[in-house]
This record gives sequence, C-alpha cells and structure tokens, in this order.
Amino acid sequence: MWTDNETAQDFLNFGGIAKTVAEIIEQAQSRPISIGVSGAWGVGKSSMIKLIRTELSARHDEESKPSKFIFVEFNAWLYQGYDDARAALIEVVASTLAKEADERKTGIGKAKELLERVNWFRAIKLAAGSAASLALGIPPAGLLGELWGFGKILVAGDVDKEAVDAVKSAAGEAEKTATGLIKPKRTTSPPKEIEALRTSFEELLKEMGVTLVVLIDDLDRCLPETTISTLEAIRLLLFLKHTAFVIAADDQMIKHAVKRHFQGVDDELVINYFDKLIQVPIRVPPLGTQEVRAYMMMLFIENSDLDSKEKERIRGEVCSQLGRSWQGKRVDLKFLRSLNDKLSDALIARLDAADRLAPLMTSATGIAGNPRLIKRFLNALSIRMSMSRAQGVGVDES
Repeated sequence: MWTDNETAQDFLNFGGIAKTVAEIIEQAQSRPISIGVSGAWGVGKSSMIKLIRTELSARHDEESKPSKFIFVEFNAWLYQGYDDARAALIEVVASTLAKEADERKTGIGKAKELLERVNWFRAIKLAAGSAASLALGIPPAGLLGELWGFGKILVAGDVDKEAVDAVKSAAGEAEKTATGLIKPKRTTSPPKEIEALRTSFEELLKEMGVTLVVLIDDLDRCLPETTISTLEAIRLLLFLKHTAFVIAADDQMIKHAVKRHFQGVDDELVINYFDKLIQVPIRVPPLGTQEVRAYMMMLFIENSDLDSKEKERIRGEVCSQLGRSWQGKRVDLKFLRSLNDKLSDALIARLDAADRLAPLMTSATGIAGNPRLIKRFLNALSIRMSMSRAQGVGVDES
C-alpha cells in the first residue's frame, strides 16, 4: 500500500524543474518574484513545492552561515472554516520572521514592531467581524462567541457557580486578547497602516539579509471565499523586495473562484486577475508512458525489502535515465535489472506488471497518467488481491 501524501522524493525527474525555479529565485537577487506552479489535481504540485524547498535549502554552506532563505509553508485549506485565511497568512509570516530574528540575533526590534502591526490588523478584523455579527443577530466567533453563549445562559436564568466562573474566565481571556492585539504605537487610517506594514516587512528582511520564500499550497482545495482571501493576503505582501512567492494551484479552479467571487466579470478579466499575481507560470508536465512506467516501478521498489541506500541509488539512476529519454533511453525491466542483478523474483514480477500496466495507466481516461490516481489504482488492486487470498480464491495477479 502507498500513502496518498506529497513527498520530497523525486520519482519523475521533477528535480530539473525544481532547480529551474530555485535558479529563478536566486537570480532575482532580492527583487520580488512570484511563481505559479499549476496543474490538475493529483499531478504532483505539492511534491514539486517540497522539491523546490529542498533545492533552495541545499544552496548554502550549512557550516559557514545561516541560510539566506527563510521559508514559510502555508496551506490555506487547513485554516478553512476556523480562521480568516488572509489574517492567518500574514500572522504566520510575521511569527516565522520574529522567530528567525530571535534565533539569528538580528532585526529583533523590527520583528517586534512588525508583530505589533499584524496584531493591529487582527484587532480590527476581530472588532469588525464581531460588530457585523451582532448587528445581524449572529453569534460572533471565538472568545466573543463564548461570551455571547454564556450571556444567553445567564439571561435564561440557568445559572450555577460553574457557569459564573466560565463567564469570568472567558471575559478575562477576551480582555487579554483585546489588549494583546491592540498595541500599535499609533492608530492611523487603514491605508497608512497597510503601507507601514509593507515597509516594516521590507525593512526587517533587509536588516536580516534574507529572502522570504512563501510556499502556498492546496489553494485549489479551498472554497472560493478562502481562495480569494488568501490571494488578497498574497497581494498585500506581493512585490516587496526580498520576497519570493511560489503558489501551487490548479489555475482552472482559481479562475472558477475568481468568477464566483466577482460575479458578472467576463473571462478576460478573470484571467487578468490571476495573471497579475503570477510573474512566472510553470505547469507540471503531463506524464507519458515512459514516466508512468518509471513511476510505478519506483513505487514497487520503494515498498520492497531492498536496502534504503540501494533504493536511493536506483532512484537516482532512474531520474538520470528519464532525463535522457529524448535520446531514446528507456526505463524498463531490462534497465532496472542492469542496475541490480539480484532483485528478488517477487519484485521482478511486480516490475514486470508495472511494465505491462504503464500503457494502460497512461491511456485510460479515468487515470490519464495521474500519479495520485495511479497510486489509488495500485492500492485498490492490492486490497482485492488480499481479499482473494482471504477467501481462498487464489487469483493470479498477472
């Protein structure tokens, strides 16, 4: 069985694309850059994000000095329904920078100032959201929502000591939250605070001498409201010096969200909205029979009892061979047996099955070479084989 999760292991020679993205970010030399990694569901966008981070992380000497890159991985889908994605992204970025500033012993003062400004935005959001909820007769969320609920209990007369203590506790937490959030050096208009926030970000990154790399994933899993909220947060921080944004999403889903949010706009305006956010579009390449065959074979090798070092050696050779496929080089059973002539009979049988299945996995309309769907097919096959053995049917897998 194989887990349906992204991986930093490259089975498809995506490392070449990851290196290209890393070079684009490095060559920007602190100038702002935004890169869109697009592709349909399950084609490997999340894995590509991890490979890009791994490639950038490797581009410095660990012993001589800290990395010139600070990474923030943000999954908007995780915050959906629990937090405002826009505020969450800004807070995650600010908190990461504050932690890094403390560890590197540089820019600590500016990091604290940045957090204060972010807290100001949080407080404004909290106040605006609660006021709107109360005006509409809707219970507010969070701590104020708890107080609302306790208040209804008190009004109903269903009061005991535990309820009174709960009200006191919630009120105290709400006070801490409010006083903790609203600590700006001065309260000005929102446009001025936004500009001050952007300036504060730039000054902190310049003082720390780093490039902030924000990796956005799973936008295409979000509801349209969350998608737009995250894109608006990206827009707030976008095109600041010393920043690089890598946004992984199915561009068709993004366009759908924009169309739903800005109702009545034509297709050209929808395309322009996303294109203005993305400077460098990169599409995850579709897999052909050669890549599908290599992918399936590597899945079987990964689940085999071969030594981990041998697995990694074979993986490297397979990716190298895929990189030369334009020269007529093939990844097939013959090639893998040339890498290791002591493969078990059971593993050879599975590699042979992958060899024969690859054309079907590429051409079948329900799979079409999608790595995630290939995994699901193989997992379903494994389950059915296990069921047949349990029932004593003895189906021949081949």
